[in-house]
Amino acid sequence: MLPTYTAVLRDGKLDWGKDGPPPLPPGDVPVHVTVLTPAVSKSDGRAMAAALEALAAAGGPSSIEDPVEWQREIRADRPLPGRDEWESPIH
Repeated sequence: MLPTYTAVLRDGKLDWGKDGPPPLPPGDVPVHVTVLTPAVSKSDGRAMAAALEALAAAGGPSSIEDPVEWQREIRADRPLPGRDEWESPIH
């Protein structure tokens, strides 16, 4: 197994800190790097605003007359992909 060292990628260069690898040969050295923090996606909220407007235009949750019936319809059993002869146990 290849040795693993902790580093920080700063301005496109690896900063090994004090616990880095022994001196490396001059020139290019192949490495594998795993970024441990997800990239931060900046959003100005437009997508959220559009989703909320669509929900409001549909009448929102108050437009559902019978929530229990609505939930039954939404959660109705469906045939599984690739299974043509499937029947729901609920009739």
